[in-house]
Amino acid sequence: MVNDWPVNVNALRKINRYLSIKHINLTFDPARCLLVPPTHTLPKFEYVNPRNYLPNCRPIQFWLLSRHGTRFPDKSDISAMQHLPDLRDQILNNHEKRRKGRLCHKDLDNLRSWSLSVFPSQASELTNQGYDDLKFMARRFKTKFPTLLQQTYSPDLFEFRFTDSQRTKASATAFADGLFGSSSGVNFPQPLQNDTLIKPYDSCPKWKKEVGNNNRTLEEKHLFEMGPLMQALVQNVSERLGFSYKLTYVQMDQMYDMCRFDKAWNIRSTSPWCAAFSKEELQLLEYREDLEYYYHAGYGNDINIKLGCTTVRDMINHFSQLEDRNHRDNIQPAGIFYFTHSSAIQMTLAQLGIAKDSEHLTHSNYNSMRNRKWKTSDIAPFASNLAAVFFKCEMEEMHRVIFYLGEHLVRYEGCNVGLCSWSYIKDKFANVASQCNLDFCSLDGSGSHRQLAISWLTASAFVVVSVCRQFVI
Repeated sequence: MVNDWPVNVNALRKINRYLSIKHINLTFDPARCLLVPPTHTLPKFEYVNPRNYLPNCRPIQFWLLSRHGTRFPDKSDISAMQHLPDLRDQILNNHEKRRKGRLCHKDLDNLRSWSLSVFPSQASELTNQGYDDLKFMARRFKTKFPTLLQQTYSPDLFEFRFTDSQRTKASATAFADGLFGSSSGVNFPQPLQNDTLIKPYDSCPKWKKEVGNNNRTLEEKHLFEMGPLMQALVQNVSERLGFSYKLTYVQMDQMYDMCRFDKAWNIRSTSPWCAAFSKEELQLLEYREDLEYYYHAGYGNDINIKLGCTTVRDMINHFSQLEDRNHRDNIQPAGIFYFTHSSAIQMTLAQLGIAKDSEHLTHSNYNSMRNRKWKTSDIAPFASNLAAVFFKCEMEEMHRVIFYLGEHLVRYEGCNVGLCSWSYIKDKFANVASQCNLDFCSLDGSGSHRQLAISWLTASAFVVVSVCRQFVI
């Protein structure tokens, strides 16, 4: 029997790295000029009852690919944030002495009492909130799949794997803590320095050269920044904060990041830096960031999709071993748990065809893409996760598969309200399972050529506009 599953979706979205206005869940405070995050509302739970479409089925394996929980900024972000106290003081001076700016007294009071409370020694490490992210995620999964996940720990029944970083190891520990009541006694294998399964892009020179370290990957983002929507945003935010000149994108990012990190670390408190932006402006900033990740780790680049084959192959191979389980002597694990980073999550989704829009994200189609599926704040926040559950059923089609993204049922194409025939999934990814390799990653001229969904004409336009702007500014 499968229990009802309380999914704390709103809480997960509040703690993500790419908080948009929707996920900050803004409400109007009459004491303020702008919409602000509520400080008093408790997270709402979404209940999912799969009994209606899973009669006579029982789960026999749980496969999870999870991003680490909420972390501290990296060293470069922490360094950039050191300028925020000075920027804060300028904003206060603009309002109090120069009589410029449009922030309300409450926003100014919050800004005045704000202090930067992160240090370089904490860079990229998991926060206390991040530990709770994974701990309570495990408890929710355990509630949903008790027959699988409430078993006593055994290394034969539960497999853990994480990348070579403190935040993924701590996330794995937190997940085990939530699942078994304690991580003591759990076998955590030593992380691989070059893990081609759950961090393949880090071992792919071709991806690093053509995508990861290539400025062309950011072209659509930069073109969007030079467009009228973002130029108006910079002008409006600058005036709202009392400046007679335009702030830079570096300063915009400092405020935007602090707004999101403050909220991620303290999900029930309000970051004064969020008051710098309106609802529409936060949506624009979200799209600007989505343009970066779409080409860096998503559908905007064919290499990203190819790199997603390693995790998909692993899932298919694990499930394939369960088909004839009664005739095998070896014990198959009940749970396989992988802890990685946002790029690996996005590449896996791209390989599976999840969150795919009918058109590419570009600098010129913001309005038509407002309801896009590819929103990093939805698909790859802190503690984002893709779970695949393999079921054995007493019916003609003996084996079924269900996917969950961020603990939401995925209405996967070709499946019945998310319930997939295993034969359909196996056939769909047969080539991935049999042919997946990283041979194309070499830089010796072999492998497929990079296919960005942006043209050299766009690249040329970007260069021309950039040169022209240097003479205008």
